[in-house]
Amino acid sequence: MSASKNAAPSFPSLFHRAKVPPYYREPFIVGGYRKPNSSFSEALAYAFVPKNNDCLNFWTHFIPLLVWIVWFWVLSHRLDLSEAYFYPLACLWAGCCTYAVCSSGAHVLGCMRLEVRQVCFLVDYMGISMYTFSGSLSIFFYLYPPDSLYIRYKWVTLVVFGVLCVGATAMSGLSLFYWERWRFVIRVFAYGLPYVIFSVPAWIRFLDCQFAGRNCTMETHYLHLFAIGMIVLLAFFFISKVPERFAPGRFDVVFQSHQLFHLCTATVSCLRMYTFPIDAVIRRELMAAADVMPDFNSTILLLAVVNACCLVIVAVMSLMVIKGTLLSHKQYPPDEDVKDK
Repeated sequence: MSASKNAAPSFPSLFHRAKVPPYYREPFIVGGYRKPNSSFSEALAYAFVPKNNDCLNFWTHFIPLLVWIVWFWVLSHRLDLSEAYFYPLACLWAGCCTYAVCSSGAHVLGCMRLEVRQVCFLVDYMGISMYTFSGSLSIFFYLYPPDSLYIRYKWVTLVVFGVLCVGATAMSGLSLFYWERWRFVIRVFAYGLPYVIFSVPAWIRFLDCQFAGRNCTMETHYLHLFAIGMIVLLAFFFISKVPERFAPGRFDVVFQSHQLFHLCTATVSCLRMYTFPIDAVIRRELMAAADVMPDFNSTILLLAVVNACCLVIVAVMSLMVIKGTLLSHKQYPPDEDVKDK
């Protein structure tokens, strides 16, 4: 038998940060980079190379995606999701799966040529916007106090939030090409602002429950508080680049901040998928009495319109990328965070 037949299967090569262009590098990540300008088949193969520094960034969204598909199947046997009252749950599921698919795709294809990498992350931002808006629908219809000012002006609230999510797609997309030193802060601000604005009534209700014992749904109260804590934590990991900031090279493959960010995001999504159906069932009569009932126009149709607007923005930016009118300028001192050795 020839030596070639006995040889172990080879995996795609990995590189030190000094060997890849600046726009493929990540702050404080030293090794484990994939080959720049990889082919599609090479990019897919890298998803199964454990020492690749983006490997777990793919799997920490792809595995939750599979869990959420099973969750939706189970939920569809417990609740009549064709009923308009449960449309926000269907929207939440669609938003979670969309951002998981978009993020997984962006990470697995991010080693292809620069234009493909940038288009993939533009699509990723669109997926995050869809998730942000779909989650807000469940917050609006299942969590708000029935006497909230936001509910009184229902359509104004929903439209404003939709506009903020569309703006988040545009702002995050532009951060790929401009203001790159502040890109992580800009993206957290772009998606954090609509979340904070839209969550204020829910937070007031949680505080009212915690300290005054009113407006309580104790079955989910502490899980919602835990989810809020996880949202703060994921923003911290995304901006701070901890722990790799303090030990460059040590967390290239496992426990880097972006993986922790993904885990926090997936945890929040799982908590929402568990708690929102409970809130929906328990608070149905209360919300019906306040005439705060979802319908097709205020849920599925509005989500589709918001997503279509985001898609237009992504399509225009992608066309500009392909034509070369939008280019990454990530050419600032390449080793300002890590000294190559």
